[in-house]
Amino acid sequence: MRRTLKRVAVAAVVLLTFGVSGLMCARVGERGRYVGAYSTYGAGPEGTRGLFLLADQLGAHPQRWAEDLGRLPEQGMLVALGSCQQRMRRELGRIERENLQAWVRGGGTLVVAGVPDYLTRDGFGVELLSRPGQCQPTEGLIAMLDRADARSNQRKRETDDELTELEDLPDALQDDFAGTYDEMVEQSELPMAHLAVGTEAPLERAPFVGVRDPLAIRVRDDRARSTILRLDGPEGEAAGVRVDVGEGAVVVLASSSMFQNRDLATQSGGVLFSRLVEHHAADGPVLFDEFHLGVGQRRSLMRYLRQTGAGPLVLQVLLLIAFLLWRLGARFGAFKTEAPTEPRGTASYVEGVGTLYAKAKDPAGALSIIVRRSLERIAAHHHLVHRDGSHLADALEARHRRGAAAAVREIQAVKDEPLGRGALTSLTARIDELTRVATA
Repeated sequence: MRRTLKRVAVAAVVLLTFGVSGLMCARVGERGRYVGAYSTYGAGPEGTRGLFLLADQLGAHPQRWAEDLGRLPEQGMLVALGSCQQRMRRELGRIERENLQAWVRGGGTLVVAGVPDYLTRDGFGVELLSRPGQCQPTEGLIAMLDRADARSNQRKRETDDELTELEDLPDALQDDFAGTYDEMVEQSELPMAHLAVGTEAPLERAPFVGVRDPLAIRVRDDRARSTILRLDGPEGEAAGVRVDVGEGAVVVLASSSMFQNRDLATQSGGVLFSRLVEHHAADGPVLFDEFHLGVGQRRSLMRYLRQTGAGPLVLQVLLLIAFLLWRLGARFGAFKTEAPTEPRGTASYVEGVGTLYAKAKDPAGALSIIVRRSLERIAAHHHLVHRDGSHLADALEARHRRGAAAAVREIQAVKDEPLGRGALTSLTARIDELTRVATA
């Protein structure tokens, strides 16, 4: 019975492990498929993984650029994809715009398709503009948020009174959860594709390109341009413009829908991209800007120094600092040593010694020994060989130590004083004080 239960438990653990692994793989695969619109990592209908694979087949050495625009290669093509309904998750900073302009002037090619915030008229002389009502969502939770923002900013918007608003969501979810949820996740219908025809190199005699929801392209009058793509015929509105900037160029396309996986083949987006690569970046590299779509992270200071070649210098400076700290630094605390024993009190010691000699029944002899020891101590302190009191005093006088000489003479005279009861203790204390004075 126990063996059977053990086998059942092992089988359950194995099945649970495989089940969890399969669920995790499915979730990871789903996130890879729907990683984000216009991302070269996305294999779903709105992703552009097919465009990345096409660039690889063309030998253009494609790269996913997942950092800020501070270190672009000298040549090549930078591709920025998006739409006005999906804002860039990271805005271009002032330094990035300056680096991008310098890179294009130095010979780089910038391709901007459908991203209105990527270009400015002051920087490159060209910009993408949306038409009235073009970039306003109409379905789903995003539309509810947009309408709520419009009311807070007191913008006049034509709204349907039957639409569920953001303030009504709690009550609507309680009354009709399924219907309200479907309304929240509802997406707008796919816009109709407009035919665009190539008019100038490198898109001359190219197949018609299907462009969905195109933006308007505006170019400054003082900038040289060539309209390479037009909507609805050779005389239609511009859908693709090439502007020369220094030794490089900026190619602006009104939309990037033809580069998405669902339209890459059916709307001739692959042919258009192949022509652009052949004309502007035949040897590559082709860089796809993933950073401003939300992928990657900004460069840290150490990463910037490493990329500029200052890594070895930084390591040498850190090594020098570590060596200086090792040689010149001090410990937070000194080595712990045992505390010295406290000296015995002078008064108690003198009293004890005096009592001891008093009990010896020879106070004069005891006093003579104390005097001799005191003189020996004074002589040793002053590095003298004399042990006799008079000679020691004379030697100290010769060294101009008159205070010490006077103390020695007083000590020499103490042993001639009469000894009464308790006198040995007081005389010993006096000798001790005179010794302290002579050795100070």
